[in-house]
Amino acid sequence: MKKLTDAAVRAILRNPPSEREALVDGTVPGLQLRAGPGGATWSLKLRVSGEGGISSRGHRVKGKQHRLSLGEYPAVSIQAARSRANTYIDQAKQGISPVVALEGQATAGGLTVKALSERFITDYVQMKQLRALRKYTMAIEAHILPQVGSVLADVLSREQVRRLVKTAMVRRTRGTSARARPRGGNEAARTALGVLRKMINWGMREELIARSENPATGMEDNLPKKKKKERVLSLDEARLAWRAAESLGYPFGPTYQLILLTGCRPGEWAESRRPWIDLKQALMVIPADGYKTEHVHVVPLVPAAVRILEQVLTNHHREFGDFIFSGTDGKKPLSGWSKAQARMLKAICAMSGERTALAWTPHDLRRTVATRIAEQLGVGGEQLIKRVLGHSDGSVTAIYNRYGYVKEMRAVLERWAVELTRVDSRNVTSVPSTIAAAA
Repeated sequence: MKKLTDAAVRAILRNPPSEREALVDGTVPGLQLRAGPGGATWSLKLRVSGEGGISSRGHRVKGKQHRLSLGEYPAVSIQAARSRANTYIDQAKQGISPVVALEGQATAGGLTVKALSERFITDYVQMKQLRALRKYTMAIEAHILPQVGSVLADVLSREQVRRLVKTAMVRRTRGTSARARPRGGNEAARTALGVLRKMINWGMREELIARSENPATGMEDNLPKKKKKERVLSLDEARLAWRAAESLGYPFGPTYQLILLTGCRPGEWAESRRPWIDLKQALMVIPADGYKTEHVHVVPLVPAAVRILEQVLTNHHREFGDFIFSGTDGKKPLSGWSKAQARMLKAICAMSGERTALAWTPHDLRRTVATRIAEQLGVGGEQLIKRVLGHSDGSVTAIYNRYGYVKEMRAVLERWAVELTRVDSRNVTSVPSTIAAAA
């Protein structure tokens, strides 16, 4: 028996039969698509174990045949229909009647996963003004809704969640254009699972769904272990990156150098705005709504960083917005890190004379700064390192004392800047202007 395909179904629906006809799917027993003049509807025939009583040998006997409607095609895709059908078949084998569960939910006015996601976005994510709105929305639209959007949230099974995760792990291209990037992968699956779990927990807490357990709980244990990024550049590598950044020019050149001088996240400099910078006080003050931990973060600017920002603010006026580093005259924050990183590695090869450079990411520069400062401070310097990196500290003292460690932070960053910008005559034939100014 052949399995149904989208091409075959679309061909039939272009010239539908005059009377409803059952198209049997050869993949899942009992699953069929009932096509007719009014469209096509998914249907599943099954029997529930135990509904026919117990046999003389103690076995559960299957009861009468039930027919379940699984939704209309193409709103419910072939893959989604098979996933849902397999879930109901598994329940029926265990003696759980999906018919009873569905009827109960229909009576209670149960929410589908799609309806729950809409409430979750509007009543939780947007109301709380979470900065992760885009991440939640993308995970829901790209991975959750295509797989389980039409499933009632109260009867969403663990097997359906597992299939969702497996599908999200597969990397697929989004299109044929040059800018089309792949979608999916292990981290995409991890994100989708986390969003689904949080969404269901929220629905249970708000009493929007009646279930007592979350089918996504603990499912991340089945995913590959998340790789810890531990790349730390050596002092020579950091110095080479500093010099190579000079050749990139605005906007990425100064951005790379400022990451090295401050230990900030790449995104913090990419999204930095003019009002955040106080050159007289030599500070960058990132407001709470622009910072990852949702607290104000104060960044001391060493003399080399001040000189870089003076040059940028003087020579690169932004006409359409306040973003300091931008390819759209300040209208939008800096983007295009992958291409910039490729240019950076080429510049490093050109300066070092090597054919290839050991790969690293812009965020590895932040890790490098933290490591070098730790080497300076030794044992007991963890608290100051946390301050430099802006790691979350929810204590009342920390919240009201954002400026309390600026002097100490500035001192360790200045010592690091001296090491970073020191010229090694054995390896450097010419000294870039910013290095000469900072040395």
